[in-house]
Amino acid sequence: MHKNEGIILRINLKISTVIMFLILIGCDPLAKETMDFYESTESIDLSDENIHSISINSSEGDVINTFGKPNEVEKIEDTKSKYLSYDGVEFGVEDEEVIRFFIRRTHESSTIYQTAKEIKIGDTKEKVMKEYGENYYERVESGLDTVGYFDKGNRINIEFGFNENEVIAVIIEQIGWKEDH
Repeated sequence: MHKNEGIILRINLKISTVIMFLILIGCDPLAKETMDFYESTESIDLSDENIHSISINSSEGDVINTFGKPNEVEKIEDTKSKYLSYDGVEFGVEDEEVIRFFIRRTHESSTIYQTAKEIKIGDTKEKVMKEYGENYYERVESGLDTVGYFDKGNRINIEFGFNENEVIAVIIEQIGWKEDH
């Protein structure tokens, strides 16, 4: 073996070790973020997405008037945002406006919430794709198979998280809010 071949072998071994370590601790260096799919995914209309009339850009006051006092409020100081949590749904608020909302399978009432196309917790991946169409992307997020759609004109993104082909989470958020802050 030449000296250069030995150096290359050691470098490749170190890189492989680092990648394996990152995967083992739960940080997949090859994982794709939502915006990695923005350019390659065609836009669909998500302007009707809301939960009980609360949509992206609704006011924090509208959320409280509709849902009442939150069960929990989590403030995130570095982004000056907060999360208002209710049974089965959570609203992310920044500068007094809703920037995201999240339906999650953590409470029996989560099934009363549905998207504009009537997708709710427990529905199948096939139903999501039938209702929202073929202009989607797929990725893995926190171990969940995820299907997402963009409304580029209205700057809205929706993602459906699946466990064994069943919707267990729906996230609707303003495109770019994380990147802007």
